[in-house]
Amino acid sequence: MNKPNKNGGGEMQLVVKVGGWLGLILIEQWATGVYLAGLQAQSLGTAIFLIGSGTLVLVGLALGLGYVCRHDWLRPRRQWWQALIAGGLALGGLMIMSVMMMTIMHGLGQATTTNQQAITGWLSLRGWRRVWLISQLVIIAPLMEELLFRGLFCRWFLGKHQAWQALVSAWAFASVHEMRFSLSWLLYFGAGLILVILYQRQQDLKLNWAVHSLYNLLSLL
Repeated sequence: MNKPNKNGGGEMQLVVKVGGWLGLILIEQWATGVYLAGLQAQSLGTAIFLIGSGTLVLVGLALGLGYVCRHDWLRPRRQWWQALIAGGLALGGLMIMSVMMMTIMHGLGQATTTNQQAITGWLSLRGWRRVWLISQLVIIAPLMEELLFRGLFCRWFLGKHQAWQALVSAWAFASVHEMRFSLSWLLYFGAGLILVILYQRQQDLKLNWAVHSLYNLLSLL
């Protein structure tokens, strides 16, 4: 009698996890695109439909991912000062790295990152559309990215190899924001690395979300 191939089963499980994780990223990107398209729609009815549809998918995805990562999401905090120090150091590191990278970019004749240029264009929106855009950039996007690139990724992949886990997570995070290797890609890679290390140390998605949201907010100022 042939014994079951445990390695084959493990490889298949890994393939399913990778495919599922990438599929969730595609769904999040699609829903975000629908949401943003709604912000630019001329017709109010079209805008409401697209924004509502995108928001509905994002909320459903956040609830599902939040349930999968519920232990890290609902982890109780007894010593908040440790979290505040860790979060403050992470936020400070993000801001220092951003200033350094932006200084280098300006020195080389590059005004800002491609993603930041797109955001600057979007900020020309006015009224309620601008409010919805800022809520996307400061609240929704950081939440989804923390759930996908820190919470779910660290739960599913390379749990026994934290150095590789951090590098691969940061690489994926950077590649979603900037497809080609560039200074912009390095900036997002560095940000992803800081955020995944914060999560590995604290195991608290609430803290990561707060730091990521504050970083995005400060980047808009």
